[in-house]
Amino acid sequence: MKAWLSSILIILVIGAGFMVFNTSSDIQEISTEELEAKMEADKEAVYIDVREMDEFAAGHIEGMTNMPLSAFANEYTELPKDKEIVLICRSGNRSMQAATFLQEQGYKNITNVSGGMLAWGGPVITN
Repeated sequence: MKAWLSSILIILVIGAGFMVFNTSSDIQEISTEELEAKMEADKEAVYIDVREMDEFAAGHIEGMTNMPLSAFANEYTELPKDKEIVLICRSGNRSMQAATFLQEQGYKNITNVSGGMLAWGGPVITN
C-alpha cells in the first residue's frame, strides 16, 4: 500500500511541476536592448516598472509607469487585458513575480525584461 501511495504522490508532484512550467512559459522575456527597440516601435504596449517609488524616482526609463510590486495586487486592475504588458524591475525577479500574478488573473500578453534596470544601458530620468 505504501508503494502505491508513493507512486501517486510522485505523479502528483511531477504533474504540478509541469503545470508550473507551462504557466510560466507563456510569459515572454526580452533583453533590455529588445526593450529599447520595442519602446520606440510599439506605442500600444503598456510599460510598467514594479520597483518601489524611491527606486523609480532614483532613475527610471522614460515611458515607464511606476506600479510598485508592494501595491500591485491593489492596482493591477488599471491595466488593460487587451494590450501587451511589459514589466521591469531592478533585476527581473520582481517583474517576473508581477507577470506571474497577472497571468493568474487572466492576462495573456505579458513580457518580462530579463536583467531589469541592472542590465539597462540607456538613459534614465530622475525625479
